[in-house]
Amino acid sequence: MSILSKVVGAPFICKVYLDFNGSLTALSGAEHQNFYNSLGNQYTWKPLHIGLKTVSFSDKEKTSRAGSSYEQQLKVSFANTDSLRTDRIEKIKSTKFVRIELSNGQSIVMGRNDYFQNKPLEVTYASDEVKTTITFKTVSIFPIGLLEINDVSSFIDFLIPTEQPNNLISI
Repeated sequence: MSILSKVVGAPFICKVYLDFNGSLTALSGAEHQNFYNSLGNQYTWKPLHIGLKTVSFSDKEKTSRAGSSYEQQLKVSFANTDSLRTDRIEKIKSTKFVRIELSNGQSIVMGRNDYFQNKPLEVTYASDEVKTTITFKTVSIFPIGLLEINDVSSFIDFLIPTEQPNNLISI
């Protein structure tokens, strides 16, 4: 596939996941877009309920004499008429990384603004009588990259077998 070939389809955001304490590893090599893509553990992501029309994402380049920087922003809106509104907002404000799953099966990730994350996501909110809008924003030295999930489920299945071996004694 050529880097200038036609991009097929226009994906949309299907799911949003939040990570509060995990870490991402930069992937190297041309097949991983030379450090733009990240590798993450599958068990640290917590799903955030979204409506398809209540979420939007943008990735904008800003050029200066020092070079380019990229501002990535995700906005998510939800109804604010429940008793857990304040707790939900405070929990969301402690987000470390945001995973955005697209309809084409790819996931993009916000938060790794350099080789490592050296500045946390900026998480702000605005509310009115009907809805709350949470905005996740980061300024990065590179455009948004893809996320590859480190699937360790087969390793965990090896450690915790579903069938009891014959040589174990049941008590």
